[in-house]
Amino acid sequence: MTNKLVEMAEKLSEERKKDPELSARMEVAAQGQAPRYLMISPIRRSSQDLQLFNMKMGDVFHGTRVSNAPLLPHAQSPVLFAGPASYNQGFPEKRGVILTFDQSEPESIIQESLENIVLHPDLEGLPIIVFRVNYEQGLARIVAHGKGRNYEAENWLLSRVEQPDPLDTNTLVLICSDSRVHPPVTPQGLPMAIQTLGGYLPEYTGTKDETSQLNKFFEDWLSQKEVTQQILVVAHGNFEGEGPSCGAGQASLNPHDITNNLLRSIIIELENAAKPFESVPPTSAEDRVKSLSSAIRKNLLTYPAVNESAELKSRDFIKILLMDTVSNVLSTTEV
Repeated sequence: MTNKLVEMAEKLSEERKKDPELSARMEVAAQGQAPRYLMISPIRRSSQDLQLFNMKMGDVFHGTRVSNAPLLPHAQSPVLFAGPASYNQGFPEKRGVILTFDQSEPESIIQESLENIVLHPDLEGLPIIVFRVNYEQGLARIVAHGKGRNYEAENWLLSRVEQPDPLDTNTLVLICSDSRVHPPVTPQGLPMAIQTLGGYLPEYTGTKDETSQLNKFFEDWLSQKEVTQQILVVAHGNFEGEGPSCGAGQASLNPHDITNNLLRSIIIELENAAKPFESVPPTSAEDRVKSLSSAIRKNLLTYPAVNESAELKSRDFIKILLMDTVSNVLSTTEV
């Protein structure tokens, strides 16, 4: 399937270049990113959320929540939530945090997630915009709450709602939170996605933290035992010679320069995870994200549910791809 994904990404890139608005966005993306929103999506719906609100390249920085589970406090969810939220703090124009829930998720999950959002020190004062969504019909409903809202932004987002493409539940993509890179479309539709700094996923800890939630997600997903299930680790950077590197990858080359304590701890973890896969010190962020991809693949196999399935599936069950930050063109790699 990866060859087909590469072909589709190349075709979509060429189509974007012919669209004046999207071509202009690519030019802006080559200079950097300044997303207006932090969007926290459930794994199953992360790609669909981008289409649901008609979000294009550069519009939203992304965090992740495990489907059918509350967003945990930042201390218990350093990779899925705390890191992206802290990185988002540095952007100049921030209009709010978008938090989405599938229509079938209970009210208790929404309320617990809201309580934990407002406790993150780098989100203080930001409006929180909460939606319940019927993805099959393309309908979104505002959830009223007392944690700080932006009615103008809520109405603007509602005006953009459109029905997203079908979900490809056999493909899971691990990709960076960066607003310029979106999970690649597959022949079956929009994949499920985990979006974190550098696309990083930590080792399974066996404690009641984000890795426990993730293993439960993997258990539920992989219990389907579909032969076509695949995990794609997508590293992004300047792979075509005309665009920027992954910001998290670049930061991990000198993590002690970061002044934000929460963010620095995550970036140091990325550095430490990548180092065992580097025979010599990396000379670029592109070298770093390649070695980080190998670390991510290794960490995935520490999750009991993933390890069990990997033993039963083909060697390509977990595949690494490279994505150019600006063109979003994909390429395969031997790492």
